[in-house]
Amino acid sequence: MKLMVWCDGRVVEASEFRLTAPYILHRIHTFEYKAFNLSRHIHLMRSASMSLFGFASLCRAEDAEHIIEQLLRLSRVSPNFSCTIAMRLNSLGELSFEVEEPSYYSGFALRVKRPKGVLLTAPQPEYISQNTITLALDAMYDARIHGRGDVAVLVDENEELISRPWQPIFVVYNNRFYTPTAYETVEYVTTAEAIRKAGYQLTIRPIPVNSLMRMDEIFTADTTGITSLSKVADHSLFSVAAALIVDYM
Repeated sequence: MKLMVWCDGRVVEASEFRLTAPYILHRIHTFEYKAFNLSRHIHLMRSASMSLFGFASLCRAEDAEHIIEQLLRLSRVSPNFSCTIAMRLNSLGELSFEVEEPSYYSGFALRVKRPKGVLLTAPQPEYISQNTITLALDAMYDARIHGRGDVAVLVDENEELISRPWQPIFVVYNNRFYTPTAYETVEYVTTAEAIRKAGYQLTIRPIPVNSLMRMDEIFTADTTGITSLSKVADHSLFSVAAALIVDYM
């Protein structure tokens, strides 16, 4: 399998593709060669690029859908696998779509690995889309918690839980779901709708860090599924409710 990249009309192997200019990133979930929530991703990318670069992408959802399908076929990705497409727009106005490694399951899933969370103080997110700045911050957070756990659970200077547009965080207490912030991103909207379809109530409110030690579950969401934490600090967590809502995504 050779994973391919489309960049402004040129198709190359992912191993030969290089990005040097700052960029905005959206990861798009695909299954059976269909790209999900593509219009919303493109809308958000346009807003982010106008804010960061002063211009908006001219790409239409119909064009992106055709490019993505052809790339998946060229990469010989089985239609039975989930696969993410990294859509990037850089500061030079170059638009690219990259086929990432397929996952061996159908559609959304609760990931098998349940990482341990480490509390880490950080600023509130300033952007609605991932970009070179947020990716660099993520790398810095990973470096800071190295040896203490698997993922950073971010809290602000007021010691309240931080949620990010591209990776919203949810907590469960007594069969009720809570999250600090509502977003219009695919990752948030998809998860919030699944929670409600499963018959649960979702409340948006500040979540003090000391309340995390009483929570039953803590999980994050992205474009292909749910990651449920096994513990935060020394507090052990379950993944029952998180497993239930995946069926509605």
